[in-house]
Amino acid sequence: MTFQRELLSLVPQLRAYARGLVRCAADADDLVQDVVMRAWAAQERYTPDTNMRAWLFTILRNRFYSGYTGHHGRQAALEDVPEAMLAVPPAQEWGLRQSELRAALLMLDAPLREALMLSVGAEMSYAEIGQVLGCPVGTVKSRVFRARRALSTILDGTTASAQIRAA
Repeated sequence: MTFQRELLSLVPQLRAYARGLVRCAADADDLVQDVVMRAWAAQERYTPDTNMRAWLFTILRNRFYSGYTGHHGRQAALEDVPEAMLAVPPAQEWGLRQSELRAALLMLDAPLREALMLSVGAEMSYAEIGQVLGCPVGTVKSRVFRARRALSTILDGTTASAQIRAA
């Protein structure tokens, strides 16, 4: 597969991961565009037949944590969203479930949320996630397990609003 095809095939996964990090769809799309442009400019540094997905997710994660603030100069926090927008009922049951899941994910500490999003959302192996996050496979497994357990607890309604932290 050519560099361009492989890069473009991974954009939907990058977008899903970015939306979990940035929380604003427009800023997430801007972040992914920035990552794609950077990857394109650095394609001579990419070693063919290696794991492009891990390479791109690492670029995305590094851009996010190096202070990428998107188009508006800052990251939108949930507290910045007007209360009226949060109170709009979803048009269907799935919309409500999706909102509940997003709110529950935001309650997780970033390391747990990232590991879970890469595992479930991007369908990465634990080894690939370890490459992206820069931690051992055992740590990745632990974070994914704790994130799933915490989400289950939150969605069952046994945890009100406390943020779930990584140990």
